[in-house]
Amino acid sequence: MQGRERDKLFMKQNSNIINFPGPAKADSGCPGPEAGSECFASGDDYSPEKLRRELLKERKRVIQWRILNEASVILNSQLNSESLPLKIIKYAKKLVSAEAGLLALEEVKDNGLKIVKHYTFSDEAKEELIEEIVQKPQGAIEIILQKGEVINRNSVHYNPDDLYGFYTIKRNLLGIPLYAKRKIIGALLMANKSEEASFTQDDQELLMILGSQLGIALENSRLYEKIDKELQTKVDELERVNEILRKQHKILEKSLELHNQLTELVLRGKGIEAICDTLTAFIGSPVQVEDHNFQIKATTMHSITKAFVCGKELVENKEYGRQVYKLFQERKPVEIYPDIDTTQYLVPIVAGQQIMGLITTVLAHRALKQLDKVAMEQGATIIALEMLKQRAADEQTKRLKENFLEHLLEGNFESEEWVQHRALQLGLNLKNTFQIVSVEVEPGRDDKSRPELYQEIREFCAESFPNHIVTTKNNHILIMVSFNRKEKEHGVKPMVELLKERLSHLLRDGTWWIALGTSCGKLEDCLISYRNAVTSLNIMKALNLQNKIVSYDNLGIFSLIEINPQHFAEFAKRTIGPLIVYDQKHKTQLLHTLNLFYKYNSNVLKAARKGYLNPSTMKYRLRRIQEITGLDLKEPETSLQLQLAMRLTNCDCSDT
Repeated sequence: MQGRERDKLFMKQNSNIINFPGPAKADSGCPGPEAGSECFASGDDYSPEKLRRELLKERKRVIQWRILNEASVILNSQLNSESLPLKIIKYAKKLVSAEAGLLALEEVKDNGLKIVKHYTFSDEAKEELIEEIVQKPQGAIEIILQKGEVINRNSVHYNPDDLYGFYTIKRNLLGIPLYAKRKIIGALLMANKSEEASFTQDDQELLMILGSQLGIALENSRLYEKIDKELQTKVDELERVNEILRKQHKILEKSLELHNQLTELVLRGKGIEAICDTLTAFIGSPVQVEDHNFQIKATTMHSITKAFVCGKELVENKEYGRQVYKLFQERKPVEIYPDIDTTQYLVPIVAGQQIMGLITTVLAHRALKQLDKVAMEQGATIIALEMLKQRAADEQTKRLKENFLEHLLEGNFESEEWVQHRALQLGLNLKNTFQIVSVEVEPGRDDKSRPELYQEIREFCAESFPNHIVTTKNNHILIMVSFNRKEKEHGVKPMVELLKERLSHLLRDGTWWIALGTSCGKLEDCLISYRNAVTSLNIMKALNLQNKIVSYDNLGIFSLIEINPQHFAEFAKRTIGPLIVYDQKHKTQLLHTLNLFYKYNSNVLKAARKGYLNPSTMKYRLRRIQEITGLDLKEPETSLQLQLAMRLTNCDCSDT
């Protein structure tokens, strides 16, 4: 309420202080004020001087209520507890006409007491503000905070120790407690009443009213600041979450863009090399793709020679045991650090429950970003799809090649032109040399079944010799080996050596036979090579030559007359059969000794030297051979038969 209306209200509210005369009583004989001024001014209680003092006093009270009203507006509108103390001290000083004011508040943050002091000197333009934090209240402040008492004293009733917090008080002190939620939270003290000896009861009551409103305002401001702080914390947290979401959204957009690029490459049939190049450009670091045999399918690691660990080295290095387990057992990406400046990130290429390979990138002198990881993992997924697609195509091509080989081995084809046309469709090089290899196994008691063994052998051949064609026919595994001019010198030897090693690993106590047919320059002649391989294998079985490799070319003169395997077996048994049985039974090398003897034209000394034997040992073995076979090694006809039989049964792969 403003102006004159507010003054009237204050005057009405405080009419009990000023005893204005009312209407005259009926029996007084004195008219009311409207009857004339004489009667109003004639009484001793209403002299002009006293009335003037009462009016001044009432005017002062009106001013005080105005100040209190303005302070209330500030308290109800101001929610900043930091700025409230000084404003309230100034209003309180005006309210009770004090020269100095002090506000002591419990400091929530520091568990202490915050004291704000404001002094006004004779020069109104000059004032002083002091703020300090104390741990323990003293003097009048301590009395108010602990007992909740109101202090209204003159200088004769206190000593300097009671005035803790003031240093210019000489006359009087008025202090009240501040409450919030029925708890004392501080004290408001006024000192040095202007132009009067002491603070009045009205000053005390007005200060109490201001103090009660101040306590409520302070508590509200603290609650507001607490809520505002919590709200700001929530806002900050939301901002952090929004920032994370923005980053994630950016990563998602980049990831989607990369996914579309990689998918487009697969749909266009660009292959793993194009996927590898795209990932390299996206990440900014070289990328390499390996299959489950650690064969490189694609790479951009052309400049990486140091500080790079390939899949095979990773598995063989025991230091990376934990990473290998996580990579291949848990099927999760891993980071390794080949050196202090290099980070290598490896991701398994997984399709279903099968690990089809690895994809790896090397980052030099920089950290691995989240987007790099996402790109690599997406690349692994796309490459898995490409590998599955390639595997399906390879399986289809393999079946077509197997059908083609079966037609060749059965002689079931229309013409040479059809063979050549079909071979070109299947990607076979007609300029190569071809040879049929026949394999047969007899599982032992502790070995897998023959179908299981054949399946593993076929898978091994398909993985180790992808350019060869493998099929099964008449209980044999048949391999059509293809080699070019550069490989012709060694022929099938590298392949059969690896196959021999694999068979020795697969069969614990079983037996195996590997027979080589003749090499041919035309695909149509593979039928002849197949028949030769089967003939050689049957001869091996007839002579009980187990775990050996025999080539049809070693049949020598008998290959020209298409020797009957059964007849040959009977002939070999009559000549060297006893030696074969004796060597197998006693783990000796009499057959090898006889071969040396004839190889060096029956020269005992030279044969012993070439075989790293003592001459007497050589002679002893020759005598044992004659005793076992009952043959005279010096007879020319006997020597011819023995040499032919040994030539036919030559099992040394170096002679194939």
